[in-house]
Amino acid sequence: MTHVKRMVMQGFKSFAPKTEISFDPGINTIVGPNGSGKSNISDALCFVLGRLSAKSMRASKAKNLLFMGSKLSKPAKEAFVELVLDNQNNTFPIPLPEVSLKRVVRRNGQSIYQINGETRTRGEVLETLAQAGIDPHGFNIILQGNIQALVKAHPEERRKIIEEVAGISIYESRKEKSLKELEKTEDRLKEVNTILRERTSFMNNLERERAQALKFKELESTVKRCKASIIQKRLDEKNKELQQLKTSISNKLEQKNKIKSQLQDLQEKIEGYNSKIQEINKHIQKSTGLEQESLHTAISNLRAELEGLRVRKENYENRKGEIEHRIEQMQLSIPELQQEIGNLRKESPLMAKKQEELQKKKKELEQIQEQRKVQYTLKTQLSSLKEILKDKQNQLARADAESDSTLKQLEELSTELRYKSQEDCSKSLDSLAGNLKKAKEAIIEISRKELENEKKISISESQAQNAEETKRKVRDIDLCPLCQTKITEEHLNHVFSNSDKIISESAESIKNAKNALEVLSNERKKKEEQVAKYEEDLHHAQREIASHKAIRDRQEYLKRILAQQELLKNELKDLESKRAGLESKTFNLSSLEEAYSDKLREIEEISSRTEENVDHTLVFKERELEKIKDVIKQSTSDLKELQEEIDEIESSLEEKENSLEIKEGEEKELSEKFKKMFAERDSIQDKIKEDSYSMSEVQTSHSQIEEQINYLKVGDARLEAEKESLEMDLKEFVGAELIKASIQVLEDKLVKAQDALNRIGSINMRALEVYEQVKEEYDRVKEKADHIESEKTEIMKIIDEIDRKKKKTFMKTFISISDLFSENFSRLYTKGRAYLELENNEDPFVAGVNIVIKLAKGKYFDITSLSGGEQTLVAISLLFAIQEYKPYHFYIFDEIDAALDKRNSQRLSALLRQYMKNGQYIVITHNDAIITDSNVLYGVSMQEGISKVLSLKLD
Repeated sequence: MTHVKRMVMQGFKSFAPKTEISFDPGINTIVGPNGSGKSNISDALCFVLGRLSAKSMRASKAKNLLFMGSKLSKPAKEAFVELVLDNQNNTFPIPLPEVSLKRVVRRNGQSIYQINGETRTRGEVLETLAQAGIDPHGFNIILQGNIQALVKAHPEERRKIIEEVAGISIYESRKEKSLKELEKTEDRLKEVNTILRERTSFMNNLERERAQALKFKELESTVKRCKASIIQKRLDEKNKELQQLKTSISNKLEQKNKIKSQLQDLQEKIEGYNSKIQEINKHIQKSTGLEQESLHTAISNLRAELEGLRVRKENYENRKGEIEHRIEQMQLSIPELQQEIGNLRKESPLMAKKQEELQKKKKELEQIQEQRKVQYTLKTQLSSLKEILKDKQNQLARADAESDSTLKQLEELSTELRYKSQEDCSKSLDSLAGNLKKAKEAIIEISRKELENEKKISISESQAQNAEETKRKVRDIDLCPLCQTKITEEHLNHVFSNSDKIISESAESIKNAKNALEVLSNERKKKEEQVAKYEEDLHHAQREIASHKAIRDRQEYLKRILAQQELLKNELKDLESKRAGLESKTFNLSSLEEAYSDKLREIEEISSRTEENVDHTLVFKERELEKIKDVIKQSTSDLKELQEEIDEIESSLEEKENSLEIKEGEEKELSEKFKKMFAERDSIQDKIKEDSYSMSEVQTSHSQIEEQINYLKVGDARLEAEKESLEMDLKEFVGAELIKASIQVLEDKLVKAQDALNRIGSINMRALEVYEQVKEEYDRVKEKADHIESEKTEIMKIIDEIDRKKKKTFMKTFISISDLFSENFSRLYTKGRAYLELENNEDPFVAGVNIVIKLAKGKYFDITSLSGGEQTLVAISLLFAIQEYKPYHFYIFDEIDAALDKRNSQRLSALLRQYMKNGQYIVITHNDAIITDSNVLYGVSMQEGISKVLSLKLD
């Protein structure tokens, strides 16, 4: 039998330096004063054996097991305890004469275990100890103050101690194993019996199901054919509707292309009109510039020249008449003068004074004649200036009329405008075109989303219908067509749950899709309203651009007119100034004419006077006659020159009049040409307005066609989705023969077939096919059930045998220990008797074990009512009874005699001597009797907080 050979400690509690204690078989007694560290030795033994609870080793935590330090020694960083056990009898499964167990603990609470110097886990250490029958928590280790725990233990705990001593744990493990096998066997039997019941019921129903199977199959085939035919009919209708819809879409697209072509033609036409207007405006600008100005200037000059020529002609003709009249008068005066000369020759006196006066008057007459010429020239210039002035005034009046007309046109055009400038209008046009494009793209995107939601609704409806169909079908069958197992209520609930989930999800999906469609419909309406507004604004902006171009042309034309007006006003101002100057110079022409006539009369009067000086008069008359002749001669010459001038003027007049007539014709032609150009331009602008309005209407038609196409495409997508759904449904009936009949007839036939199917009830279509197979399976399951039942019987027999042997072994051990307990108690306590008693004699394992104390006849004591010493004696008696029945390798008693008096201590010492041959005892005590009977004595002392040990052999 193994025993503790030695124990080495360092840094453990009060054992700071390395301390080695050697133990011998027999009684090893440890003595010393209180507080010297005796119990630290028993704590060290528990520590190295693997106890975890620090409190069981009188420490609050693991680090308190380390030496805490003293005045002369530092605290230990780690502590270790090494226990060396004898293994001469190979108690441990280790081929060595000694087994070393070592445990190290550090301040962080970490523990390290070693066996023979090799690091192991705590589990491996405990397993090694268990193989040698050593338990760190065994009742062979009684620490300070725990001796009475055996007495105060619960009855069931005492029973478990006896079970452990009896070694019936092997029966427990065998029984536990058998119970597990029994549980498995019962589960298998239950499962097999369930299957067997199902197979039995199935066999009973199989024949009846076979009779209904053929009829069901025929009706099911009819239902499939009807459904397939109805789906095919509807699919054909959808294909027909799709074809019609695609034709409509194709027609609408063709209309759209035609309208687009019309829009392009109208746009090109409007651009052509605008180009033509620009050409007309350029021509007008060119014509109203140099050509018209040059023509007006030429006409004005011609008119002025004609007026001047006419005045000159008139002057020349007047002079001619005067000269002719003068020549005629002079010629008439010649005979008279000749007669006077004859008479004067007779008289001969000179009229000197008269002659002198006459000369003076002639000089005055010549001066007046010169002034008259100047006045006639000024008059001619004034007349020409008046013609030019009148022509300029007419030009100014026409310019005023044109500017008023242009301003009126500008006002009419401006009242229709929304934008201040053509640039703003162009920017707005670009912005509107971009917005219109975005709005149309948004409508296309909305159409795409509507199509997706339509498809989603169609697919969800199809899934919901399929789920409803699955629920309807699964109620009518008992056997799964795939796995050929019976459909249970759990299967039905699972199918219904999945179907209801699909239906619920489909309904939610349909609801969401419809809500989305409603939102999309509202968005579509808003976008279509935006498109209509953008198109209207776009058409208006296009018309405004044309109006802005026309306004710009009018404004340019108005600028030229205003510049011409300003020029004409300045010219009129200069002409008016010149006319005023000429008029101020020609105001005395009538007075000159009058003075001229007066001088002529005076000269005639002077000439007619008869003076005394006849000779002088004669000379004068003669000279006058000569002079008259010279004057007549000169006047004749002047008359000829005047006639030539008049002829030349008449020729110039004719030429100028012809030129004027031509220029006026050209002016009239140019004016008519301008009127035609303006009329043509106005006509073209009217056409632009008409074409713009037509373009607006065509664009509206284009938008309507696009909207119709989008609507048709949505319908096409919906039909495609419905077609796709029908095709998916038709795939379930692949190979089904179609019935040629109308949908109404097929639906009536389908309803009748389904009613017949519903009346048939549940059908197993494989009844005929699986009968033999099911019968064979039934027999096999029945055989298996019988075999499992026999296994169960055998296991029950084994369990009964185990319980019988277990009880027998337990009772044998219980009786032996109870007898030994009574014997030991009688040795230690002579006043009474003690024994063990079962709480349940029939089944001892359901109750506990009581300790009965009988002191006198009929007088029993409760164990808890005994004194501490008496309880100690009872516990020691039971402990040594167990030791005698099943000896342990070693015992550790820490002051188990603390409550005993001297007499009882002596009795305890005698008892220890009796059992010394059966084990090793390590006893911590103050009792002299036990000390006296010890084999080895260990003295423990403490200095400066450090414990020291001295040993003494007493043999």
